[in-house]
Amino acid sequence: MADFSDSFKLGKMRSGNAAIYVLREQFERFVSSPQRLEICESIAHCFYQLEQYDDAGTWYETTGKLILSETTAPPAVKAMDALGEYEKALDCYSRNEDDDRFTECSEMVNQLKRVCASS
Repeated sequence: MADFSDSFKLGKMRSGNAAIYVLREQFERFVSSPQRLEICESIAHCFYQLEQYDDAGTWYETTGKLILSETTAPPAVKAMDALGEYEKALDCYSRNEDDDRFTECSEMVNQLKRVCASS
């Protein structure tokens, strides 16, 4: 008898990997578009759902960097928006037990919190 949980997991990985592939293509196409931010976060979420926490953390950090690179928003607003993405990355690095990346990301979270508190 087949193990349905393994079959489900395999199907989830195949569809998740396919989604990541499509999203990465879109991410490359939208160089300076607001959709790029949404796509980046979607890629991170897909990796998270696949329990590929290192990749998810990297993409959450990339989303945070994109938010911080916005030229039209005030620094405090950017810090507040980016903070959530860096906290998600921090969670991913914690789950993946990546101490170096956790430490780096933790420092960024603390910096963003200081910016938010000073406004």
